Amino acid sequence: MSTDAATGTELTRRQTHLVFGGMLLATFLASLDGTAVSTALPTIAGDLGGIDQLPWVLTAFLLGSVAATPLYGKLSDLYGRRALTQAALGVFVASSVLAAASQTMWHLIVSRGLQGVGAGGLMAMGFIVIGDIFSPRERGRYMAYYTMNFTFSAIVGPVIGGVFLDLASWRWIFLINIPLGIIAAVAIQRNLTFRLPPREHHLDLVGAIVLVGAVTCLILGLALGGDALAWSSGTVLGLLIAAVAGAIAFVRWEFRSPEPILPMRLFRGPTFRILILGNVVYGMAGMGAMAFFPLFFQVSLGMSPTKAGLFLAVMSVAVLPGAWLAGKITTGTGRYRRIVQIAPTLSLGSMIAFTFLDGGSSPVMAIPSLALFGFSMGAAFPTMTTAIQNSLPLPDLGAGTAAVNFFRTLGQTVGVGAFGALLTGAINREIADLDSSVDTSELLSTPEDIQGLEPSLRVLVENAVALGTNTIFITSVPILAVFVAATWFLPELELRTTTALEGSGGADG
Repeated sequence: MSTDAATGTELTRRQTHLVFGGMLLATFLASLDGTAVSTALPTIAGDLGGIDQLPWVLTAFLLGSVAATPLYGKLSDLYGRRALTQAALGVFVASSVLAAASQTMWHLIVSRGLQGVGAGGLMAMGFIVIGDIFSPRERGRYMAYYTMNFTFSAIVGPVIGGVFLDLASWRWIFLINIPLGIIAAVAIQRNLTFRLPPREHHLDLVGAIVLVGAVTCLILGLALGGDALAWSSGTVLGLLIAAVAGAIAFVRWEFRSPEPILPMRLFRGPTFRILILGNVVYGMAGMGAMAFFPLFFQVSLGMSPTKAGLFLAVMSVAVLPGAWLAGKITTGTGRYRRIVQIAPTLSLGSMIAFTFLDGGSSPVMAIPSLALFGFSMGAAFPTMTTAIQNSLPLPDLGAGTAAVNFFRTLGQTVGVGAFGALLTGAINREIADLDSSVDTSELLSTPEDIQGLEPSLRVLVENAVALGTNTIFITSVPILAVFVAATWFLPELELRTTTALEGSGGADG
């Protein structure tokens, strides 16, 4: 049990599970919203107008999430877990109301940006609170439940989005967050009562501003490059240069800041350093590369969106046994190193298998590799987070855990942008010699239009997409291999059997 210093009583097992349930619901909302909205985006764009602005709905959410995540971690270390969790939940629910009331695409884009701020906070706070209330030894099992939670939302989100579109309105996708958010807020307010030891507060405003600026420049540069503007344009190059300069300035400032958002001293530990690399790699070569599988299935293999979704669901479902098995092993043995070595190796093997897929492949060929990739990701993610948290000094638990989510999402952002450029380049090279008015960017966003092309051109485009997707998989192989090699230098620290509350003897609010 965890001690509640505010009341002098213990945080009972029932309270612990109620807190965990409240955090599960809050993070489920954030995850579910993204998948449900993706299903409804074409309908929303048709209703509000501005189909050309559709990508910015996704970019705004991602920008808000990436920029806000590390801020929540540090602020929760300073001002308490409950306050920051409720703040994130409040931002998410309020912005959901704004999104539901949207009358224009730009209204929706701004609302989704604010939703990203709330969702990023909920994701970060969920992992941070788990780090507080469960010991590293038992944490693997609960991290696995969190991974299953995200997987379940990925499976049911599109279904819920479709049901609301068929029976009511896309606005209910956002409005449903209100009653569910209230339930989560009540559970958190009543049970998230523990307090961390009081500390002198120094809010790193300079670091926050520089970090948000650097991330904003990076995401905008990746979003505009190869789409609205050429990669060689002055605007895109200027944004990317500003992102690099901002990152350097942020690191230099964090070394001097008395209360840094991301303490640079954490990177001195090999566990933190290696597994942060792992989260970047999985973000890029895992989630980033997998983002293009639907395009390959629908364009190159001629599958319907529904059928392609069912095939990809194989990967999502396979995450569940991977997460369950990894949690059971770490809880039962107190060891994590072998899992972190084996899981990326399985992912690497799956990615190598993906490189053999082409336009003539049967979709069934992809099922074993998709299942293996999902299983390995399910084992890797919760285990890496548990190992990182176990290696952190207790005062840095919030900031360090938020860094995990930040770098994983950042890797995914970079991966999608870079791999999107590879895909576009491959298609452009294939159709460069054609006297055709085909717009490559339109082909990437509307694969169903390809079915109406003249047969010889359609086959050429289908093969070009297959070649571009294959290039993405080939590029992902050495990226994953770097992390596989790095895991052999990972130390195995004994998993603590005390919670952060017991270790600090203190309390949070």
